[in-house]
Amino acid sequence: MFEQPLVIHAYLDDARTLFVKLSAPHTQAVLAEEISVTDQTTGEKFPVAAVKFYGDAANPQTDLLVVTLAEVPDVTHLLEIALRNHGGNIVIPRNVLNETIYYYGGDDLGCVYSAEETTFRVWTPTASDVHLLLYGSETGPLIKQVAMETSDGGTWFVRLEGNLANWYYLYLVTIHGVTHVAVDPYARAIAVNAHRSMVIDLTATNPAGWEHDQHPSLASSVDAIIYELHVRDFSIAQNSGMQQKGYYAAFTEEGTRSPEGLATGLDHLKELGITHVQVLPVEEFASVDEYIFDQYNWGYDPRNYNVPEGAYATTPHGIARIMQYKQMIQSLHKAGIGAVMDVVYNHTYAIVDSDFDKLVPQYYYRTNYEGYYTNGSGVGNEIASERPMVQKFIRDSLIYWVRQYHVDGFRFDLMALLGVETMQKAAADLHAINSSLLVYGEPWTGGGSALSGDQLLTKGRQRGLDIGVFNDEIRDILSGTVFNAGAQGFATGAQGQADSVRRVIMGSIDDFAATPGETINYVSCHDNLTLWDKIAQSNGQDSEADRIKMDELAHAIILTSQGVPFLQGGEEFLRTKHGNNNSYKAGDYINQFDWSRKAQYKAVYEYYAQLIQLRLKHPAFRLRTADEVRQHLSVLSSPDNTLAFELHEHANGDPWAYILVIYNPNKHEVSFALPSGTWTLVGTQGYVGEESLGQVESIVPVPPIACMILYQDDGQRN
Repeated sequence: MFEQPLVIHAYLDDARTLFVKLSAPHTQAVLAEEISVTDQTTGEKFPVAAVKFYGDAANPQTDLLVVTLAEVPDVTHLLEIALRNHGGNIVIPRNVLNETIYYYGGDDLGCVYSAEETTFRVWTPTASDVHLLLYGSETGPLIKQVAMETSDGGTWFVRLEGNLANWYYLYLVTIHGVTHVAVDPYARAIAVNAHRSMVIDLTATNPAGWEHDQHPSLASSVDAIIYELHVRDFSIAQNSGMQQKGYYAAFTEEGTRSPEGLATGLDHLKELGITHVQVLPVEEFASVDEYIFDQYNWGYDPRNYNVPEGAYATTPHGIARIMQYKQMIQSLHKAGIGAVMDVVYNHTYAIVDSDFDKLVPQYYYRTNYEGYYTNGSGVGNEIASERPMVQKFIRDSLIYWVRQYHVDGFRFDLMALLGVETMQKAAADLHAINSSLLVYGEPWTGGGSALSGDQLLTKGRQRGLDIGVFNDEIRDILSGTVFNAGAQGFATGAQGQADSVRRVIMGSIDDFAATPGETINYVSCHDNLTLWDKIAQSNGQDSEADRIKMDELAHAIILTSQGVPFLQGGEEFLRTKHGNNNSYKAGDYINQFDWSRKAQYKAVYEYYAQLIQLRLKHPAFRLRTADEVRQHLSVLSSPDNTLAFELHEHANGDPWAYILVIYNPNKHEVSFALPSGTWTLVGTQGYVGEESLGQVESIVPVPPIACMILYQDDGQRN
């Protein structure tokens, strides 16, 4: 007799080993006698070679055991583990699929097209039968069904002669007696809303001159200035001056102007001077219906990883999304701007209904030993990137985007979940193709993860991997924690933050970074309030003039600190989302760039552009190693609640011999004792440049809520 009703969860961890978790502890002696394993496909029983129990030897009960089978089962067969007189449960092949015999290392997964033939290869090692379904159109009837054959490393394969360009296909897969229809995870093109995979000639999607398209070159990641935007937000406003509102194509328009006659769109980006545009997710996502133009979402709910989102193409049908995304990148490159993709490899929109789970149940996702999907992403699932064929998929996908679309870098959503090993290999893959590619992401999770703690790529674990991480500390230090809208920071009135700012201006090399290139310095991004809205919440009692000074000081610190500066698009004209701190589906009114603000806050825009030009022209702000920072950057004594530092001896080959930067967030003027010699003033409240604003010695008054910048040439120092 059993002490209580029992649920059994079992996983095939290697060729002959079952890990078994019971819903409640039971007596070991009873368990040893009652265990049986049956191949439900053949009806045969598997002899059990050994049973090992976990737990306290003095305790006669356990809920964890390992069952070793006397024979190697076929993973395409349905196994059941049971206890006599008690209902059983199926055995899920899980870690056993990590073994070498189930690994496929080739580069032909998905469909490989030529005018003469097309091959199809899909990894589904637990399938007992796979057919290829061929369709002549997106929604038309089935034209042909072709049996696929088992092949290397757990794949199924078929080769079809003839020109199949613009045909559509699905996989009909039977696993353990259950049949599903699945879209190809490696699909390079799809029908509207991803109902079918599409065979295409990728060369036909290349815009004119694509073979001459060039990546912008970077000597170091610290030479980048990243500007984040959402494809639709950038152009959708009526005052954007762009014709292809909401589309990739808007980025190809030149000469666009706001009603006030100021540059918008691509011309605005060139005028501002940023080096890279980071676009919110454009991998095909599930939260919008591509037939309905007015639907809105940020896109952090991926469905197909190797296809651009169709909602941003002028038509979601056919190859338009592919060609127009390439044209967007080509246009940015012609303007000297790199294109960074925001990618979401940590979770998918669906779980059981996902194509991953249809093809290999519970392999692509992390689950616990009760069979539940773990939730490191905070949205219901997390991709098991540590498993060989999952890791291969991610690496293959990244390489594909670089080679096929010429993208210049990747921002990884919840990068901690992808793990140290996967990200180390991915970064090495990408930098082997192009050393200028940017690789960075969020060093946190969205919840508790099943990935081992030593593999979570949290802040500090990126050291030496050539990967950057978002520095949320500087965000909260400058403007106050994002979890309290009323909280103030160094730039907005808080006291006692100067030493924290010191760590940041040194590239966080005394904190979590091995080099300045490993820290992405920002004060706002698409998440949470815009900086202007945050200041309105935390400093609503202050005048608009003072709040503008706070905004400018915060970004002056970002753009004069060591590391990689990152700006949320539209901050240069005090972007507002009307107080919405999570606008992922809030629509155009909340999220759109209001281009009239560029004229309204023209002086703010000009200050941002001046800061960017200063950084680009002066490599002292872009030191590459920790040794260079320690050699060329010195923090100086300064009045209470201020910070001052000097970059000296032509740091990083800078034309200025010495550069002095002073941050004064106080609402009163402070007097700063200058190092010896004559200093040329080039930056003060609301202005920074290279033209002299005058020369000073000994003592300089620093205006309230301001960044002051001075320099000395050789011979000016006593």
